[in-house]
This record gives sequence, structure tokens and C-alpha cells, in this order.
Amino acid sequence: MKVLLISPNGLQELSGGGLYLRSLAGAVCAVSGVTEVTIVSKDMGPEMAFVPPAHCRTVYLRKNKVRDILARTRLYPTYLITYLSRLVRHAREADIVLFHNSRCGLLMDIIRRRVPGKTYAILSDNVEAELQRQHLAGNVLRQVSQAVDLWLIHRAEAPCRSADFMTFITEADRALFASHFGHPARTGVLPISLSPGDTSARGASSDVPQILFTAHFGFAPNQTALRHFADVAARYREIGARPATFVAAGARAAEMAAPYPQLEVVDTPAPNTMAATFARATLYAAPVSWGSGMKTKVAEALSFGIPVVCMPNAAVGYETALSDERYREAISVVETEQEMAQTLHRILQTQDLASLRNIALAAFNALYSQASQTRRLELLLFAQ
Repeated sequence: MKVLLISPNGLQELSGGGLYLRSLAGAVCAVSGVTEVTIVSKDMGPEMAFVPPAHCRTVYLRKNKVRDILARTRLYPTYLITYLSRLVRHAREADIVLFHNSRCGLLMDIIRRRVPGKTYAILSDNVEAELQRQHLAGNVLRQVSQAVDLWLIHRAEAPCRSADFMTFITEADRALFASHFGHPARTGVLPISLSPGDTSARGASSDVPQILFTAHFGFAPNQTALRHFADVAARYREIGARPATFVAAGARAAEMAAPYPQLEVVDTPAPNTMAATFARATLYAAPVSWGSGMKTKVAEALSFGIPVVCMPNAAVGYETALSDERYREAISVVETEQEMAQTLHRILQTQDLASLRNIALAAFNALYSQASQTRRLELLLFAQ
């Protein structure tokens, strides 16, 4: 069985979308009975956050402003439409064609008309129309631009319901999509899953605890969260708690964190630098207050055995861990910046922090590992 996986994200991208794409790619490549996988994604340069096995090949497409403009003149919200003829050729060679991201619904519909007789599926990581709707703000010109983008995204997402199957990261996203577009014929839930982080050096951290928040800071929800994170750092210091370093790491971190001198910054880190940043962290904070979908970075923190303190929005998709008495201590959900600062302080006073870290790692292994994702995907692929 030959599988084609198409994504507007970059396989080597360090954003949440890139992490989820690697989760999907790793699962597809590990499915028993899949003999060949072609992964088409955005070119992110030479860094290798994901190295595919021998039977999986990668195809990288360049994205630039010209292609973005051309896509919008064709009423499509992503550059992938400018590579249509190339994607059609790849689809002809596959048995199953998977599209990562629900923005690809219209693209799926176009390719299916040209290459019928295949199995077509959408693997979504957000209800993109709802995500766009949540940040319709700014001046009049900006609002008009965002409204146009919302219309384009809604138009692109609607055909997803005609896929042979469609998956969602969370049950909440599945219900949200149905409220916008109706129920697809067959659906499944594929939560975020990752390879284990390297925990071998976690005992070698500094005496000063590091509280980490990572994200792609080019996105509005993460920019709001960065402001919350800076406020948490300020409130933490007001408590007179044990000294701690607050670290913001990710794409455009230096630019967006410039107004917050209380934060240390790891700017646009390479994969090995990001992994080392996680390995040094004592706790992970996720002060994300809006935006749809499951937050990939929470699972990544758990993969390094790092306990998480988060706002309710960042806990979406982690209900299984939170409802299991074996794992619920790994994730603390708080409502405000003040409560987050107090909870971080409380956890850092814990004498047995190592035990809490072991619980975080156990939660990851049981619920968000790559092996569990592969099993879920196998059930969907072989039910055709």
C-alpha cells in the first residue's frame, strides 16, 4: 500500500503544526502493510527534526510571497494550490492520499476529481475557520483582510466533510467542525503523539529552576500567551518565591519578547537546541488562553518528563490524562496568571519533584507516544 501525505506545514518546522505533522508522518511510516510513503511539505531548510525511514521519501515545496499572492488570486488560502499539477502526479502513484490541515479540503476535492478511485482523507489539527474567526481584530483594513481570509478558509474547509474519513486532534474539534460544516461520513481522533524526549540529562540542570514556554511567536494566540507568560514571571517574583528563570523559546521569540526584559529568550532554535532547552527545563508553563486545537508543546514537555502548568485552553485534548488518577498530577490547570504563578511556586517547593517528573513521563508513554498513534491510524486505514 502506497500513501501520499500532503501538508502546508514544514516537516522540519518547529511550530506546533510542524510537530503534529511529524507525529502523523511517523505514524504513517510505521503502519504495518504500508510499503511506500511520500511526504510533501514546506521547505524549511537543511535542519532535520525528522529523519524518515528508508521506505518513506520527502518532497519539499518552496513557499514565498509570490506563491501566497497567486494562491489568493485563485481564491485558495494556502500556497499548495500553486503546485497542483505536481501534487496530481504524486496522487496518481498512491493508493491513499492524506491531507494534513483542513485548509486542504478544497485541494482534496480538486485532486479527487482529477485522480478518482483513491482513498482521500483529511487529518486536521484545528478547525481553521474558527481559529481565524477568533482574531478578527485591528484597524479597518486589517479587519477587511482577515474577513477575506476567513471566507477563503471557510470555502476551503467545507469540502472536508466529503472525505472518505477525517480525523481530529480532540473530541471538541470534531464537534466544532460538525457545528460549522456537518458530520463527515467517518471520523476518528488522532491526538498529538511524539517520540520520547531525551531525559538522560534531566538531573543535571542548574540549581535555579527553569520555567519554559515554547511556541511559534508569529501567531496571534501565542503572542497573547507570551504577554501572559511575562505577567506570570512578574507575579512569581512578587510572591517572593524561590528564584527561577522564565524562558521563552521559539520562532520570532527575540522580536516578540523584546518588551519583556524579565524573560530569557531562545530565539528560533534549531531542533537540537530546542531539545536541549527542554532537557534543561524544570517546569513547563502554557499560558495559552485562546485558539482551537490540542497544544502540541504540552505533549512535548511530557515527553521530556516535565510537569505542566497550563490554562484551560492548553489543556484541551489532555482530558484522558487529567481524568486518570495515575497521571493527573502531571498537568495542573489554572485560570489566571496569578494562580499560575502560585502553582509554579507550590510545585517548586515539592520535596519529591523527581516523582512528579516520572508521572509526567508515564503519562506521555501511556497516552501520547508514537506507538499509540500508529495503532489508531492503522484502524482508520485498514477499515477502508
